[in-house]
Amino acid sequence: MTWRGFRGAELAFWAIWLGALWFMAILVAPGLFKWLPRPEAGLVAGRLFYMLALYSLVSSAVLLALSNFAGELRASFRLSGLMAVILAVSVIELAWLQPYMNTLRAAMADLQGDELAAMRSQFGNMHAISSVLYSVKMIGALVWGLNRFGVKPVSTSVG
Repeated sequence: MTWRGFRGAELAFWAIWLGALWFMAILVAPGLFKWLPRPEAGLVAGRLFYMLALYSLVSSAVLLALSNFAGELRASFRLSGLMAVILAVSVIELAWLQPYMNTLRAAMADLQGDELAAMRSQFGNMHAISSVLYSVKMIGALVWGLNRFGVKPVSTSVG
């Protein structure tokens, strides 16, 4: 494959991954909670976010390798560092956050009253952490790709 074709494949790989991240956050998750009962929506969303975390782990690792290997070693340290952060976020989601939230979700099924309220509060805190990490991943992937593929801000000079 020529360099041009390789770069096109890298761009397509990034665009599909980025689209999946944003599509899940903007349309899928809100739609689930609009159309399904809350417990079922949470279960489905949790599974979808788990699959997307796996996909993000693979995507960020592949793009990190491709940008340094095939990018004629021109990928900057800053861009490689950004993708490494995204990779680390994916590992944290898969190794700690997702299993912990699943444990909390299962424990809430058997609780009532004050214990349930306390567990819901703890789950809410974990959900907030999850949202921050997911936002880091979404925005990081966007910034990485825009910089990697040469999208420059439009200069608006006056006069």
